[in-house]
Amino acid sequence: MRIRRAPLYLAAAAVVVWLLPQVAVARPAPTGPGCANTRHAVAHYAGGAVASRVKGAPVPCEVQTGYGGAETRIVVTADGTAVYEPATTTPGVAGTGFVPGAPGPRLSTSLSPGGLAVTSDQGAHWNFVKPGGATWVPQDDQLYVDRSTGRIFYYALSANPVPQSGDVPPQDQLPAGHAHLMVSADDGKTWSYSALTPFIESENPRFAAAVPPAGGAQPVGYPNVSYWCGNDMLFYWAAPVIPGYRACYRSLDGGLSWAQSSILFSQPVPTHAECGTDPEVFNAGDGNYPEPAPDGSLYVTVVCGSHTFLAKSTDEASTWPILRDGQGNPLTIPATDELRVDEQGNLYSFHLDGVHLLLRSSHDGGIDWSAPLDMTAPGVTSISQWFVAQRGSEVAASYLATTGTSTGLDGYLTVTRDALAATPLFWSATVNNPGQPLYQGTPAEARDDFIGGDIGPDGTPWASFFTSCPAGSTAPGCQGQEGNPQASGAVAGRLLFP
Repeated sequence: MRIRRAPLYLAAAAVVVWLLPQVAVARPAPTGPGCANTRHAVAHYAGGAVASRVKGAPVPCEVQTGYGGAETRIVVTADGTAVYEPATTTPGVAGTGFVPGAPGPRLSTSLSPGGLAVTSDQGAHWNFVKPGGATWVPQDDQLYVDRSTGRIFYYALSANPVPQSGDVPPQDQLPAGHAHLMVSADDGKTWSYSALTPFIESENPRFAAAVPPAGGAQPVGYPNVSYWCGNDMLFYWAAPVIPGYRACYRSLDGGLSWAQSSILFSQPVPTHAECGTDPEVFNAGDGNYPEPAPDGSLYVTVVCGSHTFLAKSTDEASTWPILRDGQGNPLTIPATDELRVDEQGNLYSFHLDGVHLLLRSSHDGGIDWSAPLDMTAPGVTSISQWFVAQRGSEVAASYLATTGTSTGLDGYLTVTRDALAATPLFWSATVNNPGQPLYQGTPAEARDDFIGGDIGPDGTPWASFFTSCPAGSTAPGCQGQEGNPQASGAVAGRLLFP
């Protein structure tokens, strides 16, 4: 691995601020649902150095879906429709709404009917969608959009124990404990359903889609090859007696049917010989999943021991050989928690190092990497859950974080419109109002393993958060929920540029 010499921006800002400072805005502030037009994102450089007199500051916006929330993802389709997962409703109300304080949406997750919340007007109104006409356990699910087509891919861990309807088989006919995969080509109005019957429940798997590589199998009725990779959960319950693995599946018909392509990782014996006797790192929360490149190949990070290798599949996820450097050695790259690839083949590496959310980029397929850029907003003192999104050279990070002595978690969005610039300019803001954290108390509950983020086709960065509220909380996301000390609401945030 060779690191290009570039300025390092890891020094903390000289002045630690709790409330992000305003910057001069020449144009009228943008307006939209939930937007705080009197508050603006702060402009800063890597490391938290605040930039003054910068025009064009975005304003933070926060809306609630009106449904319960938990572990969450958000995606934006080709026409700007935002889809939020999950949307939980209260049992006993026939799946028609969320009643704060009612039993179910935190105290008994398996009883909470879950679906998706969809908005076509920037969050002003949200509709409840039942993928496949059914409700699902709103935990450990996954959401993905093929940006070139707008097709929505949805994975559900388990069927909800309520009567099923629509395109999904009745509850008593569903393959118990297997992977449920659904796709929609019309913003969630209609769905197709399939089940990976040899699969034991996979926690937090991921999808990907890519053009067919040269010489690969050609899709039928859909332009791209679709992929789904997930862990066989049986080894979590039976390890070390039964070996565990992460398998990858391929679809040549836009997600209507799936076939296994390969075993990506395995434990305790690693799939990649380069790991030696060190087990490959994969679990319920890692980011070592395939990322599509513009030529149809798939990159993936292979973590074992103290090494982070870079592998690349050129045969539609059938094999995952680790790349070689200029001397023929296995290609190691800087520590990477999340990998992204843009339409030009540039690679982006993200790694949380303490309170520093580091961004690196590579223009040559991972051989050389830029020096790390600390994206973190000024004043942040700790980071909990986080996620990243990339579209073109625009990069956005959503994260739950604390500032100063605060024990509450704020929902942050940080974005740069050009991560490949010599000195990228970042914009950061909390989507929630200062002094009213999304989560009151720390640490966050264990089952809220992740949050989400995406960048819309218009360049608007979005984030999805949950609100977890103790009794007596007066935060906006918690009002009326005192009857349930662990009630949770679903929050969607964005930064709206002029």
